[in-house]
Amino acid sequence: MSKFLKTTVLGGVIFLIPLAFFGVVISKALAWIHKLAAPLLAQIPVETIGGTVAVHLLPIVILLMLCFFAGLVAKTSAASSLVNVLETKVLRNFPPYALLKAKTGSVLNPGDTEGLTPVLVRFDDSWQIAFDVEKLEEGMRLVFLPGAPDPWSGSVCAVTEDRITPLDTSVQSASAILKRLGKGASEIIRIPSES
Repeated sequence: MSKFLKTTVLGGVIFLIPLAFFGVVISKALAWIHKLAAPLLAQIPVETIGGTVAVHLLPIVILLMLCFFAGLVAKTSAASSLVNVLETKVLRNFPPYALLKAKTGSVLNPGDTEGLTPVLVRFDDSWQIAFDVEKLEEGMRLVFLPGAPDPWSGSVCAVTEDRITPLDTSVQSASAILKRLGKGASEIIRIPSES
């Protein structure tokens, strides 16, 4: 019973820390934008319902616009190199950032899955869903062995090509199966018979 209680509480803490961090960042950003927009908000008559709604919505709209324009700037190569330097030198040492980056990276960067092919990899007497990354030397492939339920946490290994069987599915479908701890895998997995 105590193990269940301990793991449940720990799981709750791990779940709530990124949410709390995100909430604090958003509330601070909204407070900052509210101060920034104060001269504009002073011009809106608060006596009406529309004015009251506008006073509360305007900072949110401004924040969304800033996020949109920051997203446009982030697509430039100069911004990418600046973010890369900041991440490697400063932000990686801040655990909540590293956790958020790991959890949201795959959602925000769908290009990260380009070139990956879902495969089955044979190990002695078992098979594992994996992603074929690239060809190495003759007869060898580099594969990413994803974890479950987080398919973007795993390990990378080199295997011989004869241990790989391609799966007829997308990276997203294979990832969804891993997130469900393998539920639904029978739809895509056909174990080849030994020759």
